[in-house]
Amino acid sequence: MKTTTTTTLTKKLTKLNPTKNTIAYKMVQEVINGKSFIRPCYTSGSGRYISNQDHSQPIEAILKEIGVEYVVGNDAPRGGLTGKFIQITTKIKA
Repeated sequence: MKTTTTTTLTKKLTKLNPTKNTIAYKMVQEVINGKSFIRPCYTSGSGRYISNQDHSQPIEAILKEIGVEYVVGNDAPRGGLTGKFIQITTKIKA
C-alpha cells in the first residue's frame, strides 16, 4: 500500500488534461480529497426512460495513470451493475 499526498495526485491529474466536467473527473477529485469508496455506476431517468450509467472504465483508467491503487468489486446480491464499487487502497495524506 502506497502513501501519496493530495498535491502530488492533483499535479498528476492536471498533467493528464482530462475534460473537467465529466463524472469520472469529479469522482477522481473526490478520491484525491479523501473519499476511499466510490460507486461508479448509478441509474438515471425515471419510469420507462431509466438507464444505467457506468463510469467505471474511465475512472479506473485515470486512477491507473495517476498511480492510485484500487480494488474493484461488486456487492449486489445477484451481481447487478449498480452494486459495482471501487475501493481505494492507497493512503492519501492531505
